[in-house]
Amino acid sequence: MMAAIKMKKRKHSIILAVLFCALVCYFVATLISLQAKVKAQENSVAELKTQYQQQLDDNAELQMILDGGDQEEYLERIAREQYGYAKPEERVYYDSTAS
Repeated sequence: MMAAIKMKKRKHSIILAVLFCALVCYFVATLISLQAKVKAQENSVAELKTQYQQQLDDNAELQMILDGGDQEEYLERIAREQYGYAKPEERVYYDSTAS
C-alpha cells in the first residue's frame, strides 16, 4: 500500500517538474525575444535622432542664408551639387580615380 502512494506522489512530482521546466523555458524565450525587440527599437531611435540632428543643421543653414541674403550663392551651389548644372562656357572636370 505504501509503495502505491509513493509511486503516485513521484508521478505528480515528475509532471510538476516537467511543467516547471517548460514554464521556465517559455519565460526565458520570451525575455530573449523582448530584449531583441528593445535593441531594435533603440537602434531605430538612434537613427531617428541622427536624422533629426541633420535636419536641424540643414534648417539652421537655410535660416542663415535667408537672414544673410546670400540666396544666389546657395541656389548656385544646389544647382551644381544636386543637378550637375554649370555656367555657360564653363568646363567641369571629374576625377574618376578618386572613387
